[in-house]
Amino acid sequence: MKKVLAMLLVLILAGFTVFAGGSQEKTAAAVPTAPVEKRVVPGDPVYIAKNASELTGTVRFWTAFGDALGTGQMVKDFNTYYPNIKVIVNVYPNNTEGNLTCDTALMAGEIDALLSFGTFNSAARWENGLLLNITDKLYHDNLDLVKEWGSDAYVDANDQVFVIPSGGLSVFVGVNMTKWNEAGLGPIPDSWTWDEYAEASRKLTQRDAQGNTIVYGGSDFNQRDYWTYALRQTKGVDALYNADGLSDFDNPLCATILQRLINCADEGIWYNKNKLITDGIKTRDLMWNEQAATGVESIMTRFVMDTNKYPHDFILGYAPYPVNNAGETNYALGNMPNSFFCVAANAQNSDAAYEFIKFASTYGGKYLYKAGHTTTWTHTNPDEIVDLVFGSKEEAAKWVDVDSYIKNVLAVGQPAYHEEYIVAYAEVQSLLDEYTTYILGKQLPVKEGLAELKELADEAIQEKLAER
Repeated sequence: MKKVLAMLLVLILAGFTVFAGGSQEKTAAAVPTAPVEKRVVPGDPVYIAKNASELTGTVRFWTAFGDALGTGQMVKDFNTYYPNIKVIVNVYPNNTEGNLTCDTALMAGEIDALLSFGTFNSAARWENGLLLNITDKLYHDNLDLVKEWGSDAYVDANDQVFVIPSGGLSVFVGVNMTKWNEAGLGPIPDSWTWDEYAEASRKLTQRDAQGNTIVYGGSDFNQRDYWTYALRQTKGVDALYNADGLSDFDNPLCATILQRLINCADEGIWYNKNKLITDGIKTRDLMWNEQAATGVESIMTRFVMDTNKYPHDFILGYAPYPVNNAGETNYALGNMPNSFFCVAANAQNSDAAYEFIKFASTYGGKYLYKAGHTTTWTHTNPDEIVDLVFGSKEEAAKWVDVDSYIKNVLAVGQPAYHEEYIVAYAEVQSLLDEYTTYILGKQLPVKEGLAELKELADEAIQEKLAER
């Protein structure tokens, strides 16, 4: 059933391409919009409408995060400014079935405002005419995408805006501070390479009398495609594509990253990533039960205070995502755009829905941290986030290393990866997952597997380009 639904989603959404202001070739959007001269906002940003208390309406808001994960408090705060706008929250799962349900609801006019996950899903929605063009609304409120959210990549070929790139993801190396300190590794580094992380993992690894690993020093994240985050860290944009618009899997760095994962697993210092995938194990669970001393994570903070479900007695630290080469810009350090607030094209009250997503993308963005996600809003106050997530800085110190949390999770203003070009993205992603399994499972050698992956990915991209 899941495979059938996945294919339906690909058939509905595949072929829609994100159009952005980068170096890639631009193509006319599926929903034509008149070319406009890019305008500079004339004054101070307007985050709250001057007549907020007078506005009325109902906003049906779809999100993956329920009330306990910050949405309830965000809506409550919104209503302190907009008391006469009622927000009805519907939680949908951010998976294949959930996104298919969301697209159906958009087409049926059942959604007014949406937190849309993933560049591909979001771009396909606007190109399929499901989202409202909010260019004029943002201009009216003097809201510049770069100044407010750090990137204007997520616009169409005519510089029209359909989404606010305000939902982010922070990727880090979670650290069991007890084991870290016992290994004598000193302060958490401000920056480190993958080789340095591997060396730290050797010191953190514990073995039994027979030499078998009983505590792994480290681990990658438990999703197949997370090895590409090391590619994203170096490239900064469009990790899966080269300058010619084809796939970049023949980039030597791809082979280096995958071989590194295999070598460290064979050495017994990192938990085997293929086993994580095939056994359905989460990296954070390895850390909670102390099978791993560190691990690449993104939302682990969401669970750190729930000791009933995740019993542990160590302080959680946060090391930066490692770099491939010392001294290079770390585009995995900042909050990478991961989710987008938008208004449905057929919203029953588009003005009310817009005021809600504007609030959710600015003052309300802080509540994404309750769910382990982040906001890309450049005016985020780190101290406010600490109080929001933990109650106070003093309470936070009982659970996490506060300084490294602020530096490597909040990471306000730090460089962040983004995507501008996603031709045949669904097909390329599917092939990527398939061949990652072959390579990490040692069914194919690294270079041979990547060569096959590139050939098939390039074919999918060329077919999509030929359809234009």
